[in-house]
Amino acid sequence: MSGNEGLEMNKIGWKKAVNACGLLVVVYLLYVIAGGILSVTLRTPPEPVERALTFKETSEQVTLLEYGLASFGARMNIIEEAEETLDVAYFYMEQGESVQLHYAYVLAAADRGVNVRYLLDGLFHGVRGDDRDVLRAFNAHPNIELKLYEPVWSVVLAPWRVNNRMHDKILIADDQFAVTGGRNIGDLYYERGNVESSYSFDRDIMLINQEGQEDGLISDMQAYYTELFDSDYSQSQNNRTLFSWEQTRAEEKLEALRAVYEEHQHEEADREQVAQITDWIDQSVEINGGFHTHNSIERGFKQPYIWSDLLTLANQAEEELFVQSPWVIPNRHMRQHLEAVDLSVGQAKVLTNGKSTNSNIFAQAGTENRKDFFIESFADYYEFQPKGSSLHMKTLVVDNQISAVGAYNFDARSTWLSTESMLVIDSEELAEQIMNEAEASYLNRSVRFDPSVDKVPGEHTEVKEAALWERLLVPVMRPFAWVLESLL
Repeated sequence: MSGNEGLEMNKIGWKKAVNACGLLVVVYLLYVIAGGILSVTLRTPPEPVERALTFKETSEQVTLLEYGLASFGARMNIIEEAEETLDVAYFYMEQGESVQLHYAYVLAAADRGVNVRYLLDGLFHGVRGDDRDVLRAFNAHPNIELKLYEPVWSVVLAPWRVNNRMHDKILIADDQFAVTGGRNIGDLYYERGNVESSYSFDRDIMLINQEGQEDGLISDMQAYYTELFDSDYSQSQNNRTLFSWEQTRAEEKLEALRAVYEEHQHEEADREQVAQITDWIDQSVEINGGFHTHNSIERGFKQPYIWSDLLTLANQAEEELFVQSPWVIPNRHMRQHLEAVDLSVGQAKVLTNGKSTNSNIFAQAGTENRKDFFIESFADYYEFQPKGSSLHMKTLVVDNQISAVGAYNFDARSTWLSTESMLVIDSEELAEQIMNEAEASYLNRSVRFDPSVDKVPGEHTEVKEAALWERLLVPVMRPFAWVLESLL
């Protein structure tokens, strides 16, 4: 065989290999589309479940955490108060000083003997690059049990698992304190450096069990957390041996986080006014009753328990109904459910982001597709206006009495696909606080869409035009959002 013939055969061999690789890529992409997209969009999800809403009597109290810095401080105070157990679950860890402080305080709790269970979503946890040293550090700590919910490798092998996301935001210390709401961990949610920097307005609530009730709302939250943590979808990160270089990085990270904690403790000692756990207790209000609601824990479509309960609550509204969500994307099935509910409430308000404020452009495209559903209904539809900031809270308030606060967005993903949980609280004082904040801080800085006169600005609203790229991109995205509405 001549040299030219051998070269030609090598070329043919390489060409066949490239074609084979290309074919494999195409087959895998089809596999991903079928498993991750078509398996949801072409199927009918479960119907809402009829179930009685049982409000548990409790001696626990609740504190509204409306402002970012206060909410972060409350979390640090709770972690400091932990004596025996600390349960943590977050969908996403953003970037910034608050993330490192959070890690440092959790580590300090583990160092003093607290048993820590730490759960992050395995795909969107945000622990990338150098922050992976935190996973290595926690992996090496005897008092921290770290798990990822449906980690990346499992999604690659079975793409339908991409939709089984852990969207909860939960922090529980012993059976005494608990925080839940819309905030992930990151500077975006807790502190705004200046008016030009991005900021996410959000809402959390803190439960306080001062009297040591054994079977209260915090206990229910803890039972749900245990079910989530012990599920087959939560994969332990403590069962692998670190390479020597990883062990070195882990030890360096442990040392760095302990230094962050000590430095922050010194800074707190030098400040004249520092929030203590007693401050949050003093701000708390009584609860007449409540319950913790969550979706079922399973792959694929979940039983829509939260959606079912919210529909029931809305159906019971007589005077006023208030809905606040970063986006509102009811798919075909959700719209049918809403139309089937006998809503005879006197006044209803829906508050969400507009093009100039929503940080999720795809979700905004979905909201644009469905905003007429609300504008043409009995509800008053509002869009938040200030640029450089967005709304991220998830809230339902019924008759200024019942408040539901948690991680659930008004969309099909939160209804059927992601793990979600909310606290439903019967407290006139809490509902009044939420509505006062909503009116003063958000509705007055929003525009109301009226079918006859278009936009009606709020009292303190300066109508903001979306950026050019937003005005161009959202219409382009709307057809895709319509097709993939069940995944948004």
